[in-house]
Amino acid sequence: MNRRVFIKTMGAGAVGFLLGGCDFKAPLSSVTSDSTLAVDKNGPTFSGKIEYRTMPRISEKISTIGLGASALQESSASQIEKMIVYSSEQGINLIDTVMSQFGPAEAIGRALKGRRDKIMTQLHIGVTYPSQTYTRTRDLKQVQQGFEQQLKGFGTDYSDIGLIHYVDEPEDFEKVISAGILDYAQKLKRDGTIRYLGFSSHSADIAHRFLATGVIDIFMFSLNPAYDFVPVEGKLKLSEERRRLYQEAEKRGAAITVMKAYGGGRLLSDASSPFGRAMSVPQCIQYALDRPGVISCLPGVRNMDDLTAVLAYYNSTKEERDYSFIASAQHQDMNGVCIYCNHCQPCPYGIDIGAVNKYLDLAKSGDELAKDHYLKLRRTARDCSYCGECVPRCPFHVDIRNRMREANQFFGR
Repeated sequence: MNRRVFIKTMGAGAVGFLLGGCDFKAPLSSVTSDSTLAVDKNGPTFSGKIEYRTMPRISEKISTIGLGASALQESSASQIEKMIVYSSEQGINLIDTVMSQFGPAEAIGRALKGRRDKIMTQLHIGVTYPSQTYTRTRDLKQVQQGFEQQLKGFGTDYSDIGLIHYVDEPEDFEKVISAGILDYAQKLKRDGTIRYLGFSSHSADIAHRFLATGVIDIFMFSLNPAYDFVPVEGKLKLSEERRRLYQEAEKRGAAITVMKAYGGGRLLSDASSPFGRAMSVPQCIQYALDRPGVISCLPGVRNMDDLTAVLAYYNSTKEERDYSFIASAQHQDMNGVCIYCNHCQPCPYGIDIGAVNKYLDLAKSGDELAKDHYLKLRRTARDCSYCGECVPRCPFHVDIRNRMREANQFFGR
């Protein structure tokens, strides 16, 4: 396949100047593209140019779009394997593996077999799956067991990237240090069990603290315009803390992989977009890739339709990626809005809180299948005791107990 180096123009990133004079520019990472054409007998035909970036601390070229595995359990094992193989054949070479259920691990492992050197894995340190269900932990022994469980489950003896999982509060950051979790992660890197060290977070403050340690190669961050921009004197301006974070990451050569690019899907709907108008998938991806330091955007995919929609970014025009309309949009705060990330888990009563919230939102928006999906959940809002254990774990300060009451009333059980 032919490769060429090109200068990435500002494109839609010029909106940064419209929204408060932010100094948004093309990342310092190099960008290349591969022309690909593939026909899958049982899937879509893709023809596009997969783009790649590198950063000072990351020696490999990483595709500007990767795969998020958080919702893969909605597909069968054979479909999961097919999606990963297909995306790899097109040139997508990064997958984030954290998910609410560990069931897809075996299928992911089969997809990695024989192409491990072509797919970069992003595993999380501080995640374990007792009874196959996602749990975040800060107990060092459980952290170690959880990481080993992931390696075994995916059929590999190393991960290209190891992220200390979901740190959003100062107290939790201190615990990561005092419990020896950062030391453990550094040991994994020295041993070659991970090649690049990082963390995942939704907090700019915590991200700054990690970067200050000087040991961070890469990190995963929730990034989209609904989170970035705040109303100031009737205008939208980029949060100063987030602006400084993106610039600091680029200055240090620490790459950013993006989660929540669609804001949990809310940005894709006129009814739920905080800008009063839906953004398209290409617009959301382009916005993320225009931020300094960003190396790859990892949308969650549930099925081949989702994958096809993501890959369509590479066939989209400059005009289709243009998100400048948000410069004149009215902004609504997304704090308190569930984006189905399941960081609230584990629920002591086994409720999939993210799924309950998702099906509630879908049903309220007119999705006729949502109630059926909700009623097929192993545990529903009816099983909630309103104990509140989930509340402090939510990074977006959702009133989860009230949402459970609402779901119980809406669905009738």
